[in-house]
Amino acid sequence: MARDDLFTRLELTRIHCHDEGDGPGSAEPYLWAVYFAVGGSTVTVSPSLTLAGEAITQFTPGSHGNLVNTDVDDGEDIPIPSPIGDWQTVLKPIPVPDSLSGAVDDVGGVVGVVVVLMEEDNVTDGGAESGHEAFNDAVRDAINQVVATRTVSNQDISDEELAAFEDQVADAVADAVASQQNVFENIWSWLNADDTIGFKAFIFPHDDIADQGTIEFSHRWRNEGDWEISGAVTATRICAAEALQGVFDALFPKAKSSSLNSLRKFRDGSFREFEGLLPWWRILERNTPAIALLLRREPELRESGRDLFRFVATAAEDLDAPLDASTIDDAARFAREISRRTGSRRLRIDAGRLADILPTVRGETIGKGIESLAAVEPARNIRGQKK
Repeated sequence: MARDDLFTRLELTRIHCHDEGDGPGSAEPYLWAVYFAVGGSTVTVSPSLTLAGEAITQFTPGSHGNLVNTDVDDGEDIPIPSPIGDWQTVLKPIPVPDSLSGAVDDVGGVVGVVVVLMEEDNVTDGGAESGHEAFNDAVRDAINQVVATRTVSNQDISDEELAAFEDQVADAVADAVASQQNVFENIWSWLNADDTIGFKAFIFPHDDIADQGTIEFSHRWRNEGDWEISGAVTATRICAAEALQGVFDALFPKAKSSSLNSLRKFRDGSFREFEGLLPWWRILERNTPAIALLLRREPELRESGRDLFRFVATAAEDLDAPLDASTIDDAARFAREISRRTGSRRLRIDAGRLADILPTVRGETIGKGIESLAAVEPARNIRGQKK
């Protein structure tokens, strides 16, 4: 089975405190997270059918205070800031050697995130950050050790391996904290060390996220109180138009359309006449997983999103037709709602920028409207990327 490349977004959305468990006073939680992808960008299948290469890993910033809220009580929700809770990557299937391609399918990759939720007590800021660096290194090394032991017929990770993985990471963190602090600081933190609320590795195989599109996940720790972390992983095909068509077909199975044919014709023809459109297309591509997740979560956005998608496809067939003012207003409102409701900082900025620009093309033809959009820089300049 030939697998698709997938734009994949992992999002840690919130931590809920059922019981802060810190006795008198409030809790001061902080979160470490390491995202990873084991896929065809960096890993291959060797002739002996073992995996070769290393995972992509992404570390996140901060220790004490990195969740912003340092005064948490029972019943509170803590939104996870996007530098810690939002990561995107392209997950590619893992290729097999050409000599085996006729007999062995490509191998599905995995994406995931390893998290540790902590509660601040007497460990110094420097000691906590040394522990954080050790956590990052230990997670990266442990993931690569697992990759090195996988084969085409043995791709899963056992509970025993995960337990050993956790012990290895915990030992590395404890050693790093102790080595950074002086003897008096170690005695003080030993009397009331920062508490480890919980450790969890969330792992999502290629085929699961390709089939389901979005997987919501959560985990609850009844330790040092009662805490729960929630998030979602969303995957879409690389082509933004194909990805969005797939989302709308899944949401409206009785009203499937053929919008892709019109969009492909535009892409292969008139699109290339508007050089400035490429950065906007790149912005759509990188935001597609976040848009797909929002459409699945927000039913009231679905029909307007589908109608606008169909309008864009139809508009591509006749660039001399006038732009209907009400359609432009609807599109601007939709972009505003996307910007307001999304948990993705990147999408919030990009959709807001689009909402500001759309009213400026009212009264123009479709072709002139596209030309005006192409002449405006997006919020982030990504012109250097090639299509």
